[in-house]
Amino acid sequence: MAFDAPAFDERREAQRTPLGRVIKRDGREVPFDVRKIRSAIEAALEAAGEADPDFAREVASVVEMALEHRDAAAGPPEIEAIQDLVERALMELGRPSVAKAYILYRDRRARVREALRVHSDRPVAGSGSLRVREAEGVAPWSKGRIVAALMEEAELPRQLAGEVAAAVEKRVFASGFQRLTTGLIRELVTAELFERGQTHALGRARAVGLARRDVAAALDGRAPTPWHAVAPGAGADSIVGRAVLGRYALEELLPEGVAELHRSGDLGVEAPGTLDRPASLVFEAELFAQGTGGRAAFGLLDRIAEWMRSVSQVVCLERPGAVLAPLTRQARTGSPLGLGAWLQAASALTRAAGVELVLGSSGARFGGFTARLLEEWTELGPLSGLSIVLDGHELEELLVAQPELAAIVDRFLADDVLRVSWGDAGERYAGPGCRRMEREHAVLACGAAFTINLPRLARRAGPWREDLVLAGVAELCRASLEGARALEPLQRRVLGARGLRPRLSYALVPVGLREALLVLGDGDLDADQGARLLGLLGEASRRFAPEAASVVAPATSFGRTSAARFAALDQRQRDAEGVRQAPLFSDPDGTHEPKPYGLGLALRTAGTSPGRLEAEALRTLRSGALAFGALAQSEPGATPALDVWRRFEVLRRSHTGEVSLELFPRPGPRPGARTDDDASPLRPLSR
Repeated sequence: MAFDAPAFDERREAQRTPLGRVIKRDGREVPFDVRKIRSAIEAALEAAGEADPDFAREVASVVEMALEHRDAAAGPPEIEAIQDLVERALMELGRPSVAKAYILYRDRRARVREALRVHSDRPVAGSGSLRVREAEGVAPWSKGRIVAALMEEAELPRQLAGEVAAAVEKRVFASGFQRLTTGLIRELVTAELFERGQTHALGRARAVGLARRDVAAALDGRAPTPWHAVAPGAGADSIVGRAVLGRYALEELLPEGVAELHRSGDLGVEAPGTLDRPASLVFEAELFAQGTGGRAAFGLLDRIAEWMRSVSQVVCLERPGAVLAPLTRQARTGSPLGLGAWLQAASALTRAAGVELVLGSSGARFGGFTARLLEEWTELGPLSGLSIVLDGHELEELLVAQPELAAIVDRFLADDVLRVSWGDAGERYAGPGCRRMEREHAVLACGAAFTINLPRLARRAGPWREDLVLAGVAELCRASLEGARALEPLQRRVLGARGLRPRLSYALVPVGLREALLVLGDGDLDADQGARLLGLLGEASRRFAPEAASVVAPATSFGRTSAARFAALDQRQRDAEGVRQAPLFSDPDGTHEPKPYGLGLALRTAGTSPGRLEAEALRTLRSGALAFGALAQSEPGATPALDVWRRFEVLRRSHTGEVSLELFPRPGPRPGARTDDDASPLRPLSR
């Protein structure tokens, strides 16, 4: 007789006993929650250095199934029986190291409970009237709770925890206070640990919080530090939460050496208060669209809104034309179901979430859609939170096919709404901190951005000491890789809980490249030095950690906070040393406030055409994207941004050996714009 799978499943389901409640150690019955089992297994996996949220979920499901198939007459299971099942499941599934970590966790919890019970049974004379004000309610004094907390949080042995708790209790009774707060008790414990030289326990037991002054500043809409910008509309809860998470990240998530480099200003971790989420997320539109036509396009907004809650800075929508093109064919211009309406809705999402949305290249096949996108966007006017990235070859073909778009493209480039990317056959730019390999269609994420203070390295080395700067960059690259490894388990766990399994990478951001090169050249800027430095960043992951799962990619889309922070810390250091601010880095108005270091790859100096030095310096990066508006406006009588891109593209291709067209169409000259032959990209430019 053939095996009847559906009938077997029905019989198996009939044998399952609904698991509603469990019995705690004190005899109370409470609702069963499989998430607590999964959380304990995840903690054991992390303790064993084998973080794996999927495995934790699998083991929890196995334990739940075993409990559901128990004898119904036995009644609700006890906690100890459930933990025994977890241990056995871990052993049978081939994870003995995780099982050992789980057993140690159970043992520590048991000792904590025993310490709490013993100390609670020993009343101390004079403690009856002493009350502790907690976050919710008031509780009587208990030395046992201090012992339990020290064993649980600081991992102190029971005897030492008891000695510390006794010393704190003695101080409390000697003070004569009748009302205490948990914060004050924690400070007394911290002082006692400090006196005993328990540095490890001190770090584990110390609270993470903000001073009252900083909380008051947050209520006024100000960040705790001047270089941290506050997003428009951000509430005090967001400001305080990011500040607290940032301090926790530096104390708990990042390795001590990396955290110290961040505090000193040699290396920066951009936006440490958002490290629980990746900085950017990149996905291809057609892989997640459901339905057809306008239904698929507007339905995609739901997915974008969902993913905006999972990132801290940017969501990138690749190949949008594959889903949005029907809006240009099925709806008239200005229709509430047309492309313009979709753009306005997307812009509203970015304002609500405080996250940028980038529309990537759609490919040459959707050239008509890209043209319509630019035209409708122009009619709508500025759309906050939205930008476009087009591949250089795609932009070239678009302008050749429709030269009347040149003025629109120039305006988008000048306003930095449009960035132009480049890549090669094996690797292309996908989004900030993300590179997409050939034939790869997975979701991508940039977990965090590590910024490097290049001007400080250059000052330490001095003019003409490029070797010392490169050595310093190499050390900071290694530290960044160490930080990426430390963050990866947490971010994979958070993303996994939200149903995301992206290929995770991390970004290396050169901050102050132009200033550093000027110091190295004693006032002269050598683009070849910039190329070698950027090449080192591009090879960092392959050179220093070829076995690492996380690829660290060079990026220039991050670093705004670090640019201001590095400049302020360097100024503070020079003030402490009695060194006046160098004219090279001072504000034009002569104020003492340090000007933020330069972002991105803008290198133009007097006497050079915009785009020339950048093309030479970027020849060692296989992929990337560049904003041309700042380059075009770097001096009075600015060159049109489209001409800057043309020059850059011709020179970049000449360095890489690509064939480039010389007859790019050009917009008409702007009033006051340069029209000399040197600004024209219609002929190859000598280096």
